Amino acid sequence: MSKTKRILLTLLIVFLIILAGVVIFMFSFTQSMKVDPDEEKKVRNQDERYLEKNFDDRTEIYDVLFDNMGNNGYFEYAAKVKHEKYGTRFLVFFNDGTGEMEDTFISDKWQDDAEMELRPYLENELGNVLISKDIGDIVKSDDWEEIQEKIGDSIQLSVVFDETIVKELNIDPNQPTSYKDYKVAPTIRITLSRKKQDTDDDRFNKMIVALKNDGGLKHGHMIVEYISTNGVPLEDEEWNKSF
Repeated sequence: MSKTKRILLTLLIVFLIILAGVVIFMFSFTQSMKVDPDEEKKVRNQDERYLEKNFDDRTEIYDVLFDNMGNNGYFEYAAKVKHEKYGTRFLVFFNDGTGEMEDTFISDKWQDDAEMELRPYLENELGNVLISKDIGDIVKSDDWEEIQEKIGDSIQLSVVFDETIVKELNIDPNQPTSYKDYKVAPTIRITLSRKKQDTDDDRFNKMIVALKNDGGLKHGHMIVEYISTNGVPLEDEEWNKSF
């Protein structure tokens, strides 16, 4: 066999080995992105027992979240649950870090409550506001154009309580006291689909004063971001203030 043929044969073998490796990797990656039906069934059964043990009021598992990208870090599967009495949607999962079953009911209920409380203050200053529940219902659609049309140029409000801090308070889910009873400082994120205006500083500071005096929210961190309806930032910096 000539030297040229040996070189070509060697290159062909190397190429085939690389191709086989890529195919195996892609197959493995694709499989890892798929929901395991047996694991999903196991999670539903496990979380049903947890809910029956810890919640007096009726709850319903309406779906299972598969975190195939590892965004949460402490669980792969979680039950999506709706509390029938309060309408709160929350997660139940086995925490791989602590080795315990956990839920996000209190922090998610506080989010719902706080957003409903804050909404009038924002609408008084800024106009129509969509809260997390509204956004959640809208994004169920697979049609991106439909989602954009429904959201339009509405102001978006999200209030997030630190789950770790809420968990440390050890609140009974059957007696879900108000966030106003605790010294907690949620992150309040407001999204505006316009550029910053000269009056914004005074407007947002006025809102914070009103929240502290009348809204029962003594502490928090407010962030205002300026983003177009198609997701493009309109300003280099966000407006933010802790109080």
